[in-house]
Amino acid sequence: MPNFGIYVHWPFCLSKCPYCDFNSHVSRQSIDQLNYLRLLKKELDSYSEIIGNKIIGSIFFGGGTPSLMEPNIVGNLLDYISKQYKTKQALEITLEANPTSVEQNKFIAYSSAGINRVSVGVQSLNDVDLKRLGRNHTANEAIKAIDIASNNFDSVSIDLIYCRPDQKETDWEKELHKALNLSTQHLSLYQLTIEPKTVYEKLFKAGKLKLPDEYTSAKLYQMTEDICEEFDLHKYEISNFAKNGHQCQHNLNYWHSGEWVGIGPGAHSRISKNMKRTAIINEYDPQKWSTMIIKNGNSMIEEEILTTEQNCDEYLLMSMRTTEGMKIKRYNSLGGKLNKVKVDEFINDGFLEKSNNGDSINISRKGSMLSDMIIANIASQ
Repeated sequence: MPNFGIYVHWPFCLSKCPYCDFNSHVSRQSIDQLNYLRLLKKELDSYSEIIGNKIIGSIFFGGGTPSLMEPNIVGNLLDYISKQYKTKQALEITLEANPTSVEQNKFIAYSSAGINRVSVGVQSLNDVDLKRLGRNHTANEAIKAIDIASNNFDSVSIDLIYCRPDQKETDWEKELHKALNLSTQHLSLYQLTIEPKTVYEKLFKAGKLKLPDEYTSAKLYQMTEDICEEFDLHKYEISNFAKNGHQCQHNLNYWHSGEWVGIGPGAHSRISKNMKRTAIINEYDPQKWSTMIIKNGNSMIEEEILTTEQNCDEYLLMSMRTTEGMKIKRYNSLGGKLNKVKVDEFINDGFLEKSNNGDSINISRKGSMLSDMIIANIASQ
């Protein structure tokens, strides 16, 4: 089974990107980071019995913009975790970072604080598109940030967004080659989609924003797979490519339906409580979150024991995103049942693959653009 994970949410940003629907907030006041640290520790303490003697294998600082956190705050929290709980010797500790010059200057200090993996929010290496995306950095700043990161962390990942307005195949090919030539070890690839309650949604509805069609989207994705293979980055999940040994262990824990605790506003948890898999959601608003922590020690606004059906659906949906695929025995042990007729049909059509020993199935490259349809059809109704 996967190691236990801890997710730390920093919800604050300097500005809100027009496409973003994450739980992020632009604060008009300076953040009292010492107080935020105290609150994070207090919320983590509320899970002490749940964590118990479990071995923590990964810690992930996400956001928001976690690279706005002061390195000493990050280091203090990591020291607290290591003293309170058992941690894996090869503990993966990731921090999401923006590549602005201000945040680049913290990279060495983050490394000294214990961060050993950084995920850089490059998004594009095209200055025009960076402005459209509301990013606060230039392409040159992103390149410099990746260079600094490569010299200070064991593993470096970059985020890129594709299917941007007016994006052409030839432009994406050049941009991707440029990005992967930066000694890139890991790529997280996100298709630009129109999310509810975002600036982009308003522009899209007003006819002021046009995205590439499905055919172009598919071509861009297939091109990404081909070029990543050229650079020895192998797809291990629908949107993630990595060199051997650089897969994100924290996210693999999610995709394999492991356990983790989420602290901070809007963070989610999946834990085993009284032998039942339980989903927890924290209060989203930072101010309300703070008040709840002070009052209750936790910020739970939703706690739900997952049903057999929910556990099966979650494992099916998450595991089938990975190239490793779904373990059939585990799915059956959760109470799931596969539609063997559909599974065989998809295997014969080349959309699904079965492992040599027959213990798992995964979506093939041919089926990758039809993954939602395949997943929806292989479970017995």
